[in-house]
Amino acid sequence: MRIIDIHTHGGFGVNFNRAGIEEIHKFAKKIKEHSYDAFCPTLASDTQDNLHKALQNLSKYIKSGQDPDCAKVLGVHLECGFLNPDKKGTHAKEDLIEPNVENWFKHFKEFADIIKIVTLAPELDKNQELQKYLISKGIKVQAGHTMADDAGLCDGITHMFNAMPPLSHKKDNVTSQALTDDNIFVEFIGDLIHTTKSMAKVLFGIKDKSKIMLVSDSLPIAHSGLDEIEFCNHRVFKNGKGEGGELAGSVKFLDEIAQNLIDKKIITEADVDKMCYENQLKYLDLKGI
Repeated sequence: MRIIDIHTHGGFGVNFNRAGIEEIHKFAKKIKEHSYDAFCPTLASDTQDNLHKALQNLSKYIKSGQDPDCAKVLGVHLECGFLNPDKKGTHAKEDLIEPNVENWFKHFKEFADIIKIVTLAPELDKNQELQKYLISKGIKVQAGHTMADDAGLCDGITHMFNAMPPLSHKKDNVTSQALTDDNIFVEFIGDLIHTTKSMAKVLFGIKDKSKIMLVSDSLPIAHSGLDEIEFCNHRVFKNGKGEGGELAGSVKFLDEIAQNLIDKKIITEADVDKMCYENQLKYLDLKGI
């Protein structure tokens, strides 16, 4: 099994929103034991000061020359700020900002060279200006934490079915579009907790498997031995849930998630090769790791 995880917030007690260079290296080294070839450290919504520090540390780590004995950091996935408050999930409302080019320049442009993916709510992006700008710079744009009727210019979907409008037989929306439009790649957290087994079968039965990317959405508490952590200004427990019972993310890494799907005969080993590695290479326009 070879893995590229484009959506992980950390693990082993390492939180990419707070991690220094040594902690980033710790995660990259230990996650190699879980069949990871590469990953995109994913930043959740936070204060702009904290995000700036996190991006500084990630930039230094990436540019310092990466250890060949570690999983490779491909670039950052920003799942922060540009989200719809009505679908914010565990993200703190006070840390959300309007998705526009002005805010991009103000907060993130300095680190554009290490940012691979941006999750945003396309319905809040006026005239699709931020989407157009990011695409012009070669940054992948994913619809997520959204109430959109359609994906706009996004060719990716963040954690399919989660923090999105539900499927309806009377009205199309971004969820039904993502399920049926094979120009769109979708992330899927296959832990069978974020989505039921039946809905997983719906996705794998309808969606072109060359456009499904399994992700972990792993939390810093995954494989840490900790009972609780702070994440997005909330207490999150070792089951991946906050105090209100809401899911904040997964407590498993992608090798465990994929193997469980194989064991339950939901997908095959050949599907895993495609959905954990090959599709990510295609999506990120990479020839290999």
